[in-house]
Amino acid sequence: MPSFRFIAPRKFFITALCGLATGVLMACSEPQSSVNTADIRETTASDRSQLKGEPVRFGVLSIDSAVSVNERYRPLLDYLEAELERPFELISLTQESQFTEVEAGNLDFTTNNPLAAVQIRRLHDTEFLVTHSRPKTGPQFSGLIVVRADSEIKTLEHLRGKRVSCVNFQTAAAGCVFQIYHLQQNGIDPARDFADFTENKSQDSIVLAVINGTIDAGFIRTGQLEKMVGKELIPNVNVLRVLAPVDDNFLYTHTTALYPEWPIAALPQTDSELAEQVREALLNIPPDHPSLKPAKVEGFIPTVSYDDLDSLVETLKLKSWDSK
Repeated sequence: MPSFRFIAPRKFFITALCGLATGVLMACSEPQSSVNTADIRETTASDRSQLKGEPVRFGVLSIDSAVSVNERYRPLLDYLEAELERPFELISLTQESQFTEVEAGNLDFTTNNPLAAVQIRRLHDTEFLVTHSRPKTGPQFSGLIVVRADSEIKTLEHLRGKRVSCVNFQTAAAGCVFQIYHLQQNGIDPARDFADFTENKSQDSIVLAVINGTIDAGFIRTGQLEKMVGKELIPNVNVLRVLAPVDDNFLYTHTTALYPEWPIAALPQTDSELAEQVREALLNIPPDHPSLKPAKVEGFIPTVSYDDLDSLVETLKLKSWDSK
C-alpha cells in the first residue's frame, strides 16, 4: 500500500510530485502568445500619464505560469485602466498565495477557479462581481479524467490500483476536486483505491506525464487538451482518451458534472465605488474588444449561483468547509 498522510479532515494522501524528464519539463514552458499584447496596450491605455491614484492590485490564479497569466489578463487590465483611468497591477497567484494574499489584505480584486473562489469567499467574505463566459461554452466548465488512447483503462473501476495525478487536492476545481467528488459518487475513493495519487501544479505536465506513461491517468479541465494542441505541446487531442464521458451536448467531452466558471471578486476592504466601476466596465466590455481573446472569454455576465460548489466543499470537508 502507498504511504500517505492525512489532510484533515479528509484522507487524501500526498506523495512526491509527478517527476518528468528534463526534456518534458522544457516542453511545458510557455511559448510566446500569438496575440500582440503591446498593440492592445497601446490601443486601450495609450496615455498612461493620465492614470491617477494608487495601483489597483488584481490577483489572478496561475494554472500554468506567471508568463501565461500576464499574456491572458494584462490586456484586460489595460482595458480597465483606460475605462477607470486608474493603474492596475497584475499579481500572479499560486494555489497557496491566493489564500494568503487575500488574508493579508494585499489585493483589491481576485479571480480564481470557482472552487478556490468559493472557499475564499467563505473564509474572507469577498464579493463576486461577475462570472467569466467562454466562447461556445458560456459560464460552465467541467473536469476530465484522461488516459492514453491505447490504455487498457476503459472504465472508472479500472482506475483502482493505478497511478493518478491532479493539481491540488483541496483547491483545484476541474484540475482535481470535481473528479474526486465524481469518483466518490461512483464508489471509488482515490485515497484508498489508487496505487499512487500525486499533486502536480501544471495541467500541461499532467497531460504529458500520461502520454509518456509516467502516470496512468490525469485530472484536467475542459479545453486543456485543445489549448495544448494550439501551443503545439501535443499533436492532437486523440493521443488521449476521456474516461467515462458524459452524454450531453456540451462542446467538450467531459467526465464530471458541469460547474460555474471563474468569478471575479472584490475584497471586503475594496472601495465599493471602485468595485461597482469594475463590475460595470466588465459587463459592458464590447464583444469585439481585443482584450477578450487573450483571456479566452467572450465577455462577462452577472454572477451566477455557486451554491453547488458550497455544497461540494461541505460534503468533501475541504478548506473552509466549517467556516459558515
